[in-house]
Amino acid sequence: MQENLQHNLKDRHIQMIAIGGAIGTGFFLGSASAIQMTGPSIALAYIVGGLIIYGVMRALGEMTVDYPSSGSFVEYAHRYLGAGAGFVAGWNAWLLFTAACMLEVTAVGTLLDYWIHIPHWITCIVLLLAFGGLNLIGVKYFGETEFWFAGIKVAVIIFMIVTGVYLIFADQAVHHIAVTNLHDYSDPSVFFSHGLLGFFNSLVIVCLSFCGSEFVSVAAGEAENPKKSIPKAINGVVLRIILFYVLTMAVIVLMYPFQNITKDTNPFTDVFVKLGFAKSADIINLVAITASLSALNSCIYVAARFVYRMALNGQAPRAFAKTDANKLPRNAILFTCGMAFLVVIANYTFPAKILQYLFALITVAIIINWYIILLAHMLFRKQKLLAGEPLVYSMPGYPYVNMLVMGVLFIILVVMSKNTEMELSVYIAPAWLLILSMIYAASSGRAGMRANSNKPPRRKQAAKN
Repeated sequence: MQENLQHNLKDRHIQMIAIGGAIGTGFFLGSASAIQMTGPSIALAYIVGGLIIYGVMRALGEMTVDYPSSGSFVEYAHRYLGAGAGFVAGWNAWLLFTAACMLEVTAVGTLLDYWIHIPHWITCIVLLLAFGGLNLIGVKYFGETEFWFAGIKVAVIIFMIVTGVYLIFADQAVHHIAVTNLHDYSDPSVFFSHGLLGFFNSLVIVCLSFCGSEFVSVAAGEAENPKKSIPKAINGVVLRIILFYVLTMAVIVLMYPFQNITKDTNPFTDVFVKLGFAKSADIINLVAITASLSALNSCIYVAARFVYRMALNGQAPRAFAKTDANKLPRNAILFTCGMAFLVVIANYTFPAKILQYLFALITVAIIINWYIILLAHMLFRKQKLLAGEPLVYSMPGYPYVNMLVMGVLFIILVVMSKNTEMELSVYIAPAWLLILSMIYAASSGRAGMRANSNKPPRRKQAAKN
């Protein structure tokens, strides 16, 4: 079945969707924990994480420019790795971004606690209804909302960097702290405060911070000119995100001793408050909430498109392939939002642990998706080579980049398995993949039986005289 979607997303929408999806809770709430795991080397960790995602995005971009699809890497897994891989990739991706919806609405409740405490389950209900409704209006309105949300995030991140640099040089007290910290950080035992193990532990959070960069390829299916906008978005956006992350982390750990940054908080708000700049902290916290809302908006959009694409491929109920008068996959959107409502129960039942569980679950799902992208890309390249077809947008360093990135991701999984707070997610992942494989095998078997039952009976050949 062919896609029946609007193509109203412009270049500026595509770029901001990529930024909006990536800059969210993983950065504003997760980075404090990452700082505690590795210390000042957090800036280096974001460089490594950025190189990982750049390799993944160049591989994904190469396939997207060749064949734009709202199904993104799910469609490419289906094409190049087989229908079973497409099924597993699709439902894993849907789980990832639905869980990300849950994470973002929970994060907003946590960030609101800075001013006023509202039960998080109430916040979850209100936000899911509001942003689910926004996604039901039209993709043009989604793109426009995401453009302004992401613009606000970028503006404030630049504000934080500029303000931080100004204080380091202009404020005597902050300057003294920065000079002292810079001297202390020159010691490798301080720079890598918990050794290489701590550094790789921090990469778990760092990878989460880059989750959402893949949104650009999903949006390609509804872009006006994907062959122009996708390479531009990948080349520009990923490098900008890396720059934002690295500079922000560097400024934060220079402005304030990393040991004193409170874990499980917005580190930017925390540091500015402790330095006596409460008004700046208020602005930053407001923007962190905006960042989470932006990521929520994008996650609903993306998760629904994955379900829609799978339904077109016959790997999800046919009802999810239907579009309304505005060419929106309404049923897929409603299904995604409905499942995300499980977070309301979770926030009511065990509010203290929900963020921790979601962080770990999402990171494992991300790594699975990135593996699928890199493997699909390798087979895509092989087919192109055999067919002698040129590449419009080629990935540099193939296939060595693919193998290097997959090796680093494997190390991160091993490190996660040794962390008591994360090991459960690592062990659950194989079980989840096995369940999906069994469901696919069972559904394929039933489809085969139906096909055979519908075949007309063979006629017996007439006996030859």
